[in-house]
Amino acid sequence: MNKVLSNKKTVAIFILPSLILFAVFVLIPIIYNVYISLFQTDLMGTKNFVGLRNYMNLFNDQFFLKALKNNAMLVVGSLIAHLPLALVFGNFIFTKIRGSKFFQSVFFLPSVICGAGVGIMFKMIYNSEFGLVNALLDLLHMPQFKHAWLNEEKTVMFAMILVVMWKFVGYHMVIQLAAMRSIPGELYESARIDGASMWQQFTKITLPLIKHVIRIDVVLIITGSLKYFDLIWSMTKGGPNHASEVMATYMYYQGFRTLKFGYASAIGVVLLVLCAAVIWLVNHLIRVEQMEY
Repeated sequence: MNKVLSNKKTVAIFILPSLILFAVFVLIPIIYNVYISLFQTDLMGTKNFVGLRNYMNLFNDQFFLKALKNNAMLVVGSLIAHLPLALVFGNFIFTKIRGSKFFQSVFFLPSVICGAGVGIMFKMIYNSEFGLVNALLDLLHMPQFKHAWLNEEKTVMFAMILVVMWKFVGYHMVIQLAAMRSIPGELYESARIDGASMWQQFTKITLPLIKHVIRIDVVLIITGSLKYFDLIWSMTKGGPNHASEVMATYMYYQGFRTLKFGYASAIGVVLLVLCAAVIWLVNHLIRVEQMEY
């Protein structure tokens, strides 16, 4: 095996197909998107070079700024909801409570359901006339809390964050759980012999030893929150009055509804830069040391 890996020609032959696929489906589209963002075009007629005007217009566009703000709310809401809940649920299942395999499957199940399907389902659940949420509030004799959840600007983002939490907490829980199961059991046995409580075991053993996975999970949560599209589009299409607009839905609206593909491409570039900046920032802030068991 070492002989094969030391042969540069052989390594290049094995890597080449992946590099070609990466270039065709990732690198070239990114470069083309950056190129198109410098033009005013509908992709069918002539292209007018406008330089950085699309980018300057973005930050004078109240709807884009609102979309940016909503993405920030989703990032904060997802971090607050996903990471702590995923760690708590994962730790409970890791401690081998009765029915842990069943609960693991139940928590993970929503993450494999199509986002558009989840959006349509919750659109009905939140419906102001026949939805489950308002029906439960009637049943609990709390009609004062009833709302047209997806049709009111003050409630739509809160309702959206709850749906995102329901769908993705189980996914992040499985990531944390996999990291917990990679920790040698002898460490916990020694801690129990020394009289460590469950909380002490979690804070002194589990958390430090899964820090590298937490860092990856934080990146997944933040970049995922910046890229949400199908769930939001199927529930609200960015409404009411752009109150639930995010960058991905606004990019779609500008590209495929108004045919401003140069402007939409500029939004895509900003989204790419934000995702790259998040990855750099998280790797810079969450330092992980090499662990040896």
